[in-house]
Amino acid sequence: MPDNYSVAIETGGYRLLELFAERCGDDAAVTITDGDGHQIASHAMPVAERRHHFLIPVPTNVCITVSARQLTVRFAYLSECENLLDEGVRFISMNPYDNEWDAQPTLGQIYDRFARPAAHFEPFARWMNDPNGLCRFQGRYHLFYQFNPYGFGWDNMHWGHAVSRDLVHWTHLPVFLEPQPELHTDERIVGGAFSGSAVTVDEHDNPVAGNEANAIRLYLTRHLETRGDESSVTEYQTTCLCEDGVHVRVESPVALRANDDFGYDFRDPKVECGMGGEALDPDRAYMVTATNLPVSEFSADAADSAVPGISTQNTGGWFTYSPQGKPGVDQPNNATVPAMTLFSAKKPLKRNVTWRYEGPVLADFGHQIARTYECPDLFQVDGVTVAVGALMHYRDKQGRFQQVRWYAGDLVNTDNGPKLDVKASDWCDFGTGYYATQSFADDNGRRIVFGWFTDFPEMRVEQPCLANGMMSLPRELHVRDGRLYSKPVSEVYRELLGERLAVHGDGGDMVVTAPGNAYYANVHLADDADAIMVLAKGVNPQDGRPTELLLQRTDGVTRLVAKGTAVEDVDFDSGITDVRQVEVFFDRNVVEVFLNGGQTAGSMLFQGADGDGELRIASSGKIDAVDARALNGIWR
Repeated sequence: MPDNYSVAIETGGYRLLELFAERCGDDAAVTITDGDGHQIASHAMPVAERRHHFLIPVPTNVCITVSARQLTVRFAYLSECENLLDEGVRFISMNPYDNEWDAQPTLGQIYDRFARPAAHFEPFARWMNDPNGLCRFQGRYHLFYQFNPYGFGWDNMHWGHAVSRDLVHWTHLPVFLEPQPELHTDERIVGGAFSGSAVTVDEHDNPVAGNEANAIRLYLTRHLETRGDESSVTEYQTTCLCEDGVHVRVESPVALRANDDFGYDFRDPKVECGMGGEALDPDRAYMVTATNLPVSEFSADAADSAVPGISTQNTGGWFTYSPQGKPGVDQPNNATVPAMTLFSAKKPLKRNVTWRYEGPVLADFGHQIARTYECPDLFQVDGVTVAVGALMHYRDKQGRFQQVRWYAGDLVNTDNGPKLDVKASDWCDFGTGYYATQSFADDNGRRIVFGWFTDFPEMRVEQPCLANGMMSLPRELHVRDGRLYSKPVSEVYRELLGERLAVHGDGGDMVVTAPGNAYYANVHLADDADAIMVLAKGVNPQDGRPTELLLQRTDGVTRLVAKGTAVEDVDFDSGITDVRQVEVFFDRNVVEVFLNGGQTAGSMLFQGADGDGELRIASSGKIDAVDARALNGIWR
């Protein structure tokens, strides 16, 4: 990769150039010249920094040349313009590795590639993980997310940012939060701005609906760790305020570990202000965080499912650090249990308000060998209290890794604080890689959730001009008959479903050709007869093997099967019977399946073949109807 290179760009109405650069030599700098070669600006990288975020004012509506000397610009864009929330940032390709892009590629050039999804949110490039700070604010939905602008893999965490009017079409905004300064100078330290949530507030910091709000109050975890030394981990919760939907004010700590019993993991604060029930004070806000706690902290009858705050349902799995880890290889810490801990604060939510520790609201003794939770959530929907969290370093007996689990019940008061009295529990998704979920309530009272798709099926290979990470479709949550249902929000059906596709065949054998390998299908089955749906075919990007993604029902059991992939031996059993409706969203390299109107959902990454795709259905019984549609793209 060259140490010195230049690109010419048009600034348009933008006033600021932002570059995320890595040092390649001692004399690292960025120089800006105009069309006549006159120098406009020159900025040297600070001597102590190995990485630097340059913020360089530029004149509007001119052509400039941006020259990098002894540094590599990993991520760049133009920002600060009139109507930035509508216009978004303008991406610039200055990384020589991304050599297939123009210097200022259009959204079409960026996203219209078969290796990228058409209908799921991704950043322009680089690594993305957990959804953060979900909320609706002044007419727009805000999606913050974990982001590494420097590479294709996880690294020190920033917060990316995008907004949408309809939860489907998105506008990219500037990077919102950065890692702590010392992470840019010392490569031995890792961490940054970890995951968190948002509350919309009025001018007095009282929680209000988004369209009535004056600001977004955000909560997040700050993480510092010396590589290879887990005992060095420091995690604490902070808050900051965003008043214009783009920029952030000063950040302040709000919650430290309540006592020495907390595990190293103490993160991902999820704040809710609309919690009800006798267990909670309506004048207080509640924050749930993830950790693990000593088993000894709980009563001797902790294994009793009748004890509020305890879940005992077991899925027969094992502890492992790896998605392919075998039983008995990695040893769990049997002295601890994954727990969600609860804090509360008196409203209004000023930056210096005191958060009081209320104790653990839920501990999962059924999955006690898991390390901890990640991205915990606690909310009410349809009069039921629901907790959701991902079980870290755990494979269930079917072989699925780090699944997200829901727990539904009643929030009750005890002598030891509010506890979730669990009545039912199950997985949020029967596929793999649907992870780090976060929910929020919009102004219409809907409980909406996003998840991040992580690559347990090993479908991603680093290539030029790609991103690594995508969001799920937004799903609306309900509790029906004691079970958590999820299916795409109404906007997904309204905005994403395109022209009808021809369905060829009849009886039990049907075929649909899908232009661009992105389609929706709604299949109604008349009985419990065996059936196979070939959702997509492709080639394993790791080893070149042919691959096949199936939804099949055998002897009444409906499951996903991913032949030729790293997860082909995993049993993706849906866990329900009497499946009569199957909805499939296949989007080039990801599938989301919803059974019986959202009774359960299954999803995973799967790299489909370039060009047109095909859905094949073969049933030994009767198919009542098949409605197939093209899947529209979200970038415009």
